[in-house]
Amino acid sequence: WFGSEPVLAMVGTDHQPLVPDLTARAPESVPIGTLSDYLRDAADDGLRRVRGELRSAARANLLPGVVSARIDLKAACARAERWLERYAEPLQALYGGEWPRELVAQAWGRMFQNAAHDSVCGCSADEVSAQVLVRYAEAEQIGRELAGRAVGRIAEGAPRGSFVVVNPSPRERTELVELELEVPNEWEAVELELPDETRVTTEEVSRPQPFHWETRVAGPDVPAALARRLHGRELFGRIVNGFRLEGPSVTIEVGVVPDPDPFDMDELEGEIAVATAGESREWTLRVVERPRRTVVAPVPAPPLGWTSVVPKVGVRPWKKLRAPFSHGPEELAALTRIVRGKDSGDSYNYAPPAEDELVDTPIAERLDPLEDGPLRRVDVLYRTYEWDGKAVDTETRFEQRIGERFIRIRIDFDNPCDDQRVRVHVPLLELADCSRAEGQFAVVERGLEVEDGYGEVAVPTFPASAFVAAGGIALLLDHVTEYELVGHELALTVLRSIGYISRNDNPWREDPAGPEIPIPAAQLRGPCSFAFAYYPSAASIHEQAERYRHPFLTGRGTGGAGELHTHSGPALEGDNAVILTCLQPDRARVVNESAEALTVAFEGARLELGPWEIRTVVRRSD
Repeated sequence: WFGSEPVLAMVGTDHQPLVPDLTARAPESVPIGTLSDYLRDAADDGLRRVRGELRSAARANLLPGVVSARIDLKAACARAERWLERYAEPLQALYGGEWPRELVAQAWGRMFQNAAHDSVCGCSADEVSAQVLVRYAEAEQIGRELAGRAVGRIAEGAPRGSFVVVNPSPRERTELVELELEVPNEWEAVELELPDETRVTTEEVSRPQPFHWETRVAGPDVPAALARRLHGRELFGRIVNGFRLEGPSVTIEVGVVPDPDPFDMDELEGEIAVATAGESREWTLRVVERPRRTVVAPVPAPPLGWTSVVPKVGVRPWKKLRAPFSHGPEELAALTRIVRGKDSGDSYNYAPPAEDELVDTPIAERLDPLEDGPLRRVDVLYRTYEWDGKAVDTETRFEQRIGERFIRIRIDFDNPCDDQRVRVHVPLLELADCSRAEGQFAVVERGLEVEDGYGEVAVPTFPASAFVAAGGIALLLDHVTEYELVGHELALTVLRSIGYISRNDNPWREDPAGPEIPIPAAQLRGPCSFAFAYYPSAASIHEQAERYRHPFLTGRGTGGAGELHTHSGPALEGDNAVILTCLQPDRARVVNESAEALTVAFEGARLELGPWEIRTVVRRSD
């Protein structure tokens, strides 16, 4: 293997402590250094060239089942990573003022604590996995809070009554956003006015019944009855925004946001006390919420920037218009096939029983429309299966949005079973002999065969991060997910229910991979949710994955009277295969996820990137 080159001996191995007396134990002729030291002095004459991802079970156990073990950990990890990398850090760097160094370090500290391979893979005792979930949750909470603070600072520059729409992508996008508005019931339709005074029509999704509460009390008792329920300006979980005195009644107007701000609560309570003092008759004390409605609308926003919009009375409702969607009910029902089999393996290796029985036919099925609007259509496919003699109800939600070329899919069910593998199969448009999967800052092409030879049964399941493409389609992913090409279908593992870290008698692996410790929590009983998107093409996959994985953020304007504005941040111009993976105050990271050399521009600088190159860009201090 090494030929005439010096042999590289790694110090330590899995779960081994440091060697404190290493220098005393090593012969004088053996140099001690880093991998970089070794490679710097190594000659490349006569070395074999290996092409591929170096992912093989030919000389050691590959343990591919870790990709699907404790799928809840994978989802939690992805959420935390995205909130930190693509929302908190870039928005704080651009709009947050002083860099929150301590909070960012604390969040990444939690992520690094989870980076031990058995922790991040879910190959640990239940007590460890519980702490892993807590650390991811803490990191995600910090990321969400920092992103929210940055959006709040942006919102200070937008007039009250407006909304800011924030784009986390380095390229201009138009995204369907959902807003909750306080507008009069008389408005038949609502439009959103943009800074250039153009308008986009909205689709009304819901109009909740406004909160209403009232009681009758003697006039002198009205101030006390109100004071007992007030907490500062908060009343019944809402914000006091006004009041009316009309005869023997007091009407308090409340809303979900403070408007106006500030509001003189002392004046309100004082006027009510004066009006009701000495009254012998009963008064009505009433709390009325301003009418609200939820709408969706396509809003354009500049790269890593924001725009502000304000609701206006609409000319015509969207219900008089129609926008065609690509898939009808029958086509949607055929897009997914849930397949459940048994699993006698462990956290390291999937292993079906000798007589496995796959269940893929539901005992009941129906497809119901949940929303049928011109901007967004949502259908839910209800299927009931029988697993281990238990009826399992599943819901598959299909969401189509105007301007999106993919279908958002989410599968939900309550898992009552153990020792199983549940997968969702999606049909290909054409027969495939290979797949392309994103991960490790690259797109890896894989064939149908896998290499084995070390006492481990080869399983053609592979990891993918942002997407996997094969047979004319691509599946856009929420988190690192296991996939397999199965005939004319692409299968994603929704969950594996397992009961041991390692089984000594795993039928598909000769060597124990770890201790045979029970991990009942890894059976993942209870509510399960798995989301991805179906994209019926193989073109511009990076662009579609960016859109699917990084939705816009919104916030209510909190500034004074003023005009609407839009603001652009740093733009990444060029091929969409070059992605932005990090932006901090002093640096950014761009990656060419293609086998071709590409030239792009970022913040006005021209970057020539080689195939698969990862480039750290120094940002200007101004």
